[in-house]
Amino acid sequence: MSTKEKILSFIKERRIVTNTDLSQYLGVSRAYTHKLLQSLIEEGQIKTVGNSRQAHYVLANDPDSARAALSAIRRITFKLTNVGLDESLVFEQMERTTGIFIGVPENVYKLVRFAFTEMLNNAIDHSGSEQILIECRRTDTAIVFTVRDFGIGIFNNVMKSRRLPNTLSAIEDLLKGKTTTMPERHSGEGVFFTSKSADTFVADSFEKRLTITNLVSDMFISERKSILQGTLITFTIGLKSSRTLDGVFKAFTSMGDYGASFSKTRVLIKLYERGDTFLSRSEAKRVLVNLEHFEEVELDFKKVATVGQAFADEIFRVWKRSHPKVRLIPINMSDDVAFMVRRAGGI
Repeated sequence: MSTKEKILSFIKERRIVTNTDLSQYLGVSRAYTHKLLQSLIEEGQIKTVGNSRQAHYVLANDPDSARAALSAIRRITFKLTNVGLDESLVFEQMERTTGIFIGVPENVYKLVRFAFTEMLNNAIDHSGSEQILIECRRTDTAIVFTVRDFGIGIFNNVMKSRRLPNTLSAIEDLLKGKTTTMPERHSGEGVFFTSKSADTFVADSFEKRLTITNLVSDMFISERKSILQGTLITFTIGLKSSRTLDGVFKAFTSMGDYGASFSKTRVLIKLYERGDTFLSRSEAKRVLVNLEHFEEVELDFKKVATVGQAFADEIFRVWKRSHPKVRLIPINMSDDVAFMVRRAGGI
C-alpha cells in the first residue's frame, strides 16, 4: 500500500483528521505530510475544511464529515495588514472557514454581521494602524468578537478632531450617536448602533474603558490599569438574544426616517424622506434591513443630492453579492448620484 493509499484509508476510518494526526500515524514530518495532503487535494480525493491554522481533512465525497469538521471550528483569529481591506470579505471568510455561525438564529447573525463589519471598517478608516487583529469565537451561550488596532485611539481621535477638552468629553460625544472624525465618509452612527446591538459592548483605548451593558441598561466608564495603545473593541451577544437589528434601528430612529411602502414581493424605499445626503456604510445598512425578503427593491433617490462611495458600494456591490436574487432598482437619480451608483455596479 502506497503512502497516499494509507492516508486515504486513515481518513476513511477516522472521517476527520489533521496534519498532526497523519504525521504521527505515518511517522513522518508535518511538512512532508502537508505535501502529500496538497497532492491529494489537487487530485480531488480529499478536501480541506477551515483555514490553515485549523485545517481538517475529509474525503472529497463525504459532505457530512466536512460539515461536522466545520461545525467544530468555533474560534478564528486574523492578523490583517491595513491595506485595501474590505470588512465584508473578512466576515465572509470567517463564515466560510469556521462553524461559528452554523445554526445561529437569524436575528443574532444579523446583529453580529452588522457590528463586526462596522467596527472593522472603523479600524480600517479611522485608526491609522498598520495592523489590525481580529478574533471571533462561539461559546455554548454567546458569540464574542474583538477588533484591535494600534492607532491613535477612538477617544483621542474624537477629542482631537472635534477639539474637545478631554477624553470624557469625547466619550460623551460618541454616546450621542452622531459623532464622526471623517464626516465626508461616515455618519458617526456606527459605534452608537453597534453598542446598542450587543449584550455587552466594551471599548478600551489608552487610559479609559467604556462598558455598555444592554441586559441591564447600564454604562460604565473606568480607568484602565495599564495603557492600551490604539483601540480594542469587544462585542458579546447571547445566542438566545431576542434583540433584532431592525428593532435597534427603530428604537433610535423616528418613524419619518423610514419612508417605505411594502408589498409581499416589492418594496419602495423613499430615501429623500430620510435626508438629502447619504455617505456611510452605516446608513446603507440601515436602509437594507430586512430587504432580503423581497423580490424587488426600488430605491427612490428623488431630492437626494449626494451619495458617498461607501454608501453605494455597500448596497450595490456588498449587499447585492450576498442577495443575488433580489433586484435593486434605483430611480430618480441626479447625474451625481447616478455616477456613484454606476461605479458601484448598480446600473
